[in-house]
Amino acid sequence: MSGRQHLCPQVQPTIVGHRGGFATHIRAHWAWAIPLPQNLNPADAGPLLCGGNTVFAPLAMYAKPTQRVGIIGIGGLGHMAVKFAAAYGCDVTAFTSSESKFDEAKGFGANHVVSSRDSAALQKLAGTFDLLISTVNVKLDWDAMIAALAPNGRLHLVGAVLEPVPISVFSLMMQQRSVSSSPTGSPVSIESMLGFASRHNIAPQTEHYPMSKINDAFARLQSGKARYRIVLDADF
Repeated sequence: MSGRQHLCPQVQPTIVGHRGGFATHIRAHWAWAIPLPQNLNPADAGPLLCGGNTVFAPLAMYAKPTQRVGIIGIGGLGHMAVKFAAAYGCDVTAFTSSESKFDEAKGFGANHVVSSRDSAALQKLAGTFDLLISTVNVKLDWDAMIAALAPNGRLHLVGAVLEPVPISVFSLMMQQRSVSSSPTGSPVSIESMLGFASRHNIAPQTEHYPMSKINDAFARLQSGKARYRIVLDADF
């Protein structure tokens, strides 16, 4: 009844444990069937419904248009996070370990781009960010990231880091900082995100493969070269 059905203990994901994107049809409860805005390309809706909503939700919950927001990782999630945060009016810093993505990140709307491997650059950003959203699933210099938060700042994890994240309580306590995480968003968040994307002409950057070339699509994905989401087009 709260509108946060995605947090239900008995939640049943569409993809995990089901046919997901490989199904020809899907049957869903009407509460989860969100109409697409007319000017939104249906081919762009898939990545928005997944990765787009995953990064939109923490921005809607924790960011204000006047704030300084950092996006860690410019990939399938991160590139959409930059677009959303920029359209929201935030001062956006993109963190990436790949210098080849610097110009792309600025093209997505980042005001600043920093190498996540440059410890000196990270130290210069101490006390800067109101919100840091980490979209990666790898180990980072967590102490440096938390130190980069402003008073009352928040580090929010949407990337599924596979090992424990070490945190010093004092690094949080003395500046009243927070660490949080979330899955994808609720149906309410999905509808808000789609409306926002429609109004601001936000779309994911995608590569398209016909379903008959799905093995090529998987090889592209596994190579890490996809920019930045792969869409399979039905060819039957």
